[in-house]
Amino acid sequence: MIDFHIHSYFSDGDQTPKEIQQVALRRQLSAIAITDHCNNAGRFMYLRDVSEPRPLREYIDKIQEIQTNDSIKTYIGIELCEFLPNTDIPQEFSELDFILIETFPVQNPSKKAFDPFEEALKLKRQFACPVGLAHPTLHDIEQNIEKFDQYSLFIELNFDKLIDRPAEQERVFRRTAEILHSTSKVQISIGSDAHIIFLIGAVKPIWDFVVQENFQNRLILVSKST
Repeated sequence: MIDFHIHSYFSDGDQTPKEIQQVALRRQLSAIAITDHCNNAGRFMYLRDVSEPRPLREYIDKIQEIQTNDSIKTYIGIELCEFLPNTDIPQEFSELDFILIETFPVQNPSKKAFDPFEEALKLKRQFACPVGLAHPTLHDIEQNIEKFDQYSLFIELNFDKLIDRPAEQERVFRRTAEILHSTSKVQISIGSDAHIIFLIGAVKPIWDFVVQENFQNRLILVSKST
């Protein structure tokens, strides 16, 4: 299994990247990605204390250090949650393996809500790595599948956002499969959105769905993760 949406202490997670990797190894994951919250200036968000955010350069360096562990593939991601106007995106973004964009814009009345698809398209034009939307609901996927296809954006599948009620699981998985089978181009990712140790690797229902529907070849970075 893989888990490509995990938060560390660089934003609102409770562990270092190395500790996250160690937990993932114990849970026999084959690949993970650290994906901390930040804005388009590369400033980390939602910190758990009042200290200044750690530098983006440190974040990338820390994850690159643990990429030397051959027992598990570890990727560098980011989850963009805010887009400040007239801001240059840091060049360090070119070192990311992929970029997630928050599907639900930050709830801040002083800032204009952003269009995740519009911002994703800008990033696609600037960087070569995969760009996708973090944990969309089934409604988001149904309403925007043509945009995902047109802009070549991947869809992150997250159990909690996709399945709002356990009784709906079978129906939601069936409908999600129909939508994804309707287009051969749209790639997918799997993520727990873990902020605490307990949730790292909590992706088995989604993983089983991907295997059952034979979507493994649609996973981002699949050639590097298998």
